[in-house]
Amino acid sequence: MQPATVKHKDMINQRAIKKNRHWRMTAGIALVILFYACAHVVTPTGGPRDEDPPEVVRSTPPNFSANFDGNEIRIFFNEFVELHNIRQQLLVSPPLETMPEVRIRGRSIVMDIEEELNPNTTYNFFFGDAIRDITEGNAIPNFQFVLSTGEHVDSLSLGGQVLNAYNLVPEEGVFVMLYDNIYDSVPYLERPVYLAKTDEYGFFDISNMADGEYLMFALDDQNYNFKYDLPDERIGFLDSLVRPQYVEQPPDTIPGEQEEPTGEGEDAMVLQAVTETPDEESAEPFGTMHSGPFHTLYLFQEADTVQRVTSSDLTHKGLITIVFRIPFDSAYVREIREPFEDDAWHIPEFGVDRDTLRIWFADTGRDSLFLEVRDGDQVLDTVKRATVPRRSARDRDENDEEVYLDISRGFRRPSAVPFHQPLQLHSEHPIQETDSSRIELLIHDSIPMPASFSFTDHVRRTIEMHPPLEEETAYRLKILPGAFKDIFGLTNDTLGYAITTTSRENYGNIILDVEAPPATNQRILQLLNMDEDVLQKKLIQDSGRYVFRYVRPGRYLVRLVDDLDESGAWTTGDYLQQRQPEPVHMLPDTIQVRENWDVEIPWFITPR
Repeated sequence: MQPATVKHKDMINQRAIKKNRHWRMTAGIALVILFYACAHVVTPTGGPRDEDPPEVVRSTPPNFSANFDGNEIRIFFNEFVELHNIRQQLLVSPPLETMPEVRIRGRSIVMDIEEELNPNTTYNFFFGDAIRDITEGNAIPNFQFVLSTGEHVDSLSLGGQVLNAYNLVPEEGVFVMLYDNIYDSVPYLERPVYLAKTDEYGFFDISNMADGEYLMFALDDQNYNFKYDLPDERIGFLDSLVRPQYVEQPPDTIPGEQEEPTGEGEDAMVLQAVTETPDEESAEPFGTMHSGPFHTLYLFQEADTVQRVTSSDLTHKGLITIVFRIPFDSAYVREIREPFEDDAWHIPEFGVDRDTLRIWFADTGRDSLFLEVRDGDQVLDTVKRATVPRRSARDRDENDEEVYLDISRGFRRPSAVPFHQPLQLHSEHPIQETDSSRIELLIHDSIPMPASFSFTDHVRRTIEMHPPLEEETAYRLKILPGAFKDIFGLTNDTLGYAITTTSRENYGNIILDVEAPPATNQRILQLLNMDEDVLQKKLIQDSGRYVFRYVRPGRYLVRLVDDLDESGAWTTGDYLQQRQPEPVHMLPDTIQVRENWDVEIPWFITPR
């Protein structure tokens, strides 16, 4: 037998072995778990999105510095940046003949000026939102860099807004230009001394100006040469000269110790910061942040006065269509090779916009016509046109089908016909003869209703029925063959139309209580759809209550035009004649019209 002490030692050793084995097993399991945990890679959540724009930390030369005589400007930022549409957004005032070249170098941008700057001149380099960080695309809004080639930096400013003269909508991306040479043709011949560009709200701001009086223009510059030299460019101008004023500016630097960058300076941090951007939470739209003089310009396109014929074609047999460049006053034609005894050989038809003249003619006994085209006393062109269109071999080989005169309805299906408007039909060609006995109007599909028809135009193509239809009623219109005969001898085929009229409950009424300053000229009160098409209009002069009746449900605009020339329509401006476009006033809000509902709106109009 073994002694007790030996047995006790054996038991202790066995327990120690078991304990060590247990810890080894536990450690192994922990290692396996740790291995798999490390092998399973989880994408880091990162942090909140960076919404801060880059900050300027230093520039060479400093912003708003004087006595600049170099040709390079370098601006350092607190992070890497990129340039977005720099050619479109960079604006230099006064304008340079050659735009500076701007490039990225590390955490800075370098601007190379490729021409000699004018002496004693303050230059403003406006970057818009072209400078952005490369990670999130956050832009420095309305960033400007100012320097002077003289002893001081000019500190006067002014601003304003550019509106569309026809609808008062703010104009974005329009140049506002100031000239110190004051004569009528200056916007045609010279580049401005100060320049700005309107933002999305139409606002502009011109700062760091020298004292003086200036001519102010707005220009929708199509070729970016800062001159009013294209016929499709729009212009706006002020009747009087403008003068900038001093506006207190925020401090441009925060005092601090500067650290010069070493080498290229890409990673160098500078302690001095330039406060170029306003607080985003409190910033107003650009152009409203200054307290200097505020000017409003109305942008318009001058009426084109150069008239000519742009095209003339034989549209089909018996119709020559002549298109003019601008609306005509009194267009007409005459045969000059073998003149007709009178004008009965043709029927002239004027387009709605008076820029198209249609010449309808039946058999003239001639293969071609030599026409002199006139607008008033001005001879515009001489055109030669065949009287019969050419036919292809295929057309000559095929048997001609019987052709009928096309009479179309002046209403859309399946929409109900407005009961308050006369029923209209439209003929493809001018009508020569009518037989009313072959036209029948039935009410409730069976009861004959007496009706008469007349032409509303001298061409005899628009046919109108009398008396007006009743509301919410079903009709059937029957037109038998031979009811209409055109100038070519064609007659209509059998036609039948089912008609249902609307009721008063399908419409709303707009009641306007207009309070306007007294005027000696007439005014035009217009109801517009959202595409600004004129739906109804009234010629008024004084304040009063005016009603637009039978308005379909939808949203509408209202405009008041000061019809100074009493032409019955809005007249645009003319710069050389120093004539502003006729003033317009827009009801501030759109009008929502509902069925069987009256909308009553007070409108107080202030002088412009």
